[in-house]
Amino acid sequence: MEVERGEQGRALTVEERISERIRSFDIPALLDLLAKEGYGESDIEFRSHRSTLRQQHLVHAIEFTRQPRKRAVITVNMGLLSVQTPLPSFLFQAMDRLEHDAMVDFIGYFDHLLLRTRFAGQFPDRDETLLPGWERSTAHRLRLLRLACPSSLHWLFAKVFPEAEVTVRRETRKQRIESKGIRLGAVALGDGSAVGGFATVPTGGVEVRIHLDESTSGTGIPWAVEARRRLTTRIFPSLAETPLALKIIMALRDQSSHARLHAASYLGYDPLVGGPEHTQEVLLFSGDTAQVRSADAR
Repeated sequence: MEVERGEQGRALTVEERISERIRSFDIPALLDLLAKEGYGESDIEFRSHRSTLRQQHLVHAIEFTRQPRKRAVITVNMGLLSVQTPLPSFLFQAMDRLEHDAMVDFIGYFDHLLLRTRFAGQFPDRDETLLPGWERSTAHRLRLLRLACPSSLHWLFAKVFPEAEVTVRRETRKQRIESKGIRLGAVALGDGSAVGGFATVPTGGVEVRIHLDESTSGTGIPWAVEARRRLTTRIFPSLAETPLALKIIMALRDQSSHARLHAASYLGYDPLVGGPEHTQEVLLFSGDTAQVRSADAR
């Protein structure tokens, strides 16, 4: 991995690299990075940028201190001292006449509390104390989206497969249903075995295509394995309460690797040497999502 260096050729610390790119951060990513570097909630202070001009970015600057203790001061373009402040203008005029920063420090105390609560309220899933039971109600919120709708399905698959191009369309499918107790006049012919035992009727369904440019995911796992894992752990649990006739197809545009006799190669997934140059399509799932739910219950 390439190490960034400053003007003196010295390797930059993590704090220096954060300071250089601070205006590109959003608050959740910045807090996660600071937590990874050992900055707890009590070590982070929010301040508003005192300015009369509207800024183009949310985070304005960050300052790291070591004495008397480890601390990170994040200056943002919102709050009580920013251009959008609710405070009256005469208060700022009074602060300009003062020869000390006592008033600024006093306002800064409330500013920190308000900004911290504001940012926490924008991402309630990151703090269980704000909305108790947020994680437990996730399934109920998903059902409100009507996941059987193509637009909602497109949103769900795009979230689970951010590397892929996802297309969703409605389709008409032939579905087999049992036809027991067929009655001809006054005679019942058993369970319908004399007429075949089932009937085929057209039903509405949805087809999802996952278009991928490479044969392996970003972690090096073949999509033949990774795609099925994501379906099992993330897609099907989300559709557990949504019976839907669904077909999922994985389309691979990659033609660089070919089928070989080893554990990491999959027949029908890797193209054959000398074969036609076309997109490889793999059927990942075809059926009713209710069948997946009943199979898991068994």
